[in-house]
Amino acid sequence: MYVVRMESNRIDGRRQEDVYKITNNSSSIMDTHLLMVAQGLSDQIRMENASGITSTGDPYLREFLPDGVLLPGQSIVATLLFKRHGHAPPVSYTLVLLSGQGNP
Repeated sequence: MYVVRMESNRIDGRRQEDVYKITNNSSSIMDTHLLMVAQGLSDQIRMENASGITSTGDPYLREFLPDGVLLPGQSIVATLLFKRHGHAPPVSYTLVLLSGQGNP
């Protein structure tokens, strides 16, 4: 996978929108869906569009792939939305991509 953050926009001073382009640069088909995990996020920051929380406490977005697959060379665009609470630090995290079903 090749991942590029295309945009990072602040909204109302407390929200941040990070837009990613994810390209399948392998020769294999990626199937089902993609899990975008925001690891290391401060507990004062919440991912507003999270699909769930991993067993280690990190929020993730479940991105369903078009027609259930991402063929070699194909790309998708996905957006993560964050909200800072109180005097939270700037939004900072490590993006981890996982493939598959179930709860991480």
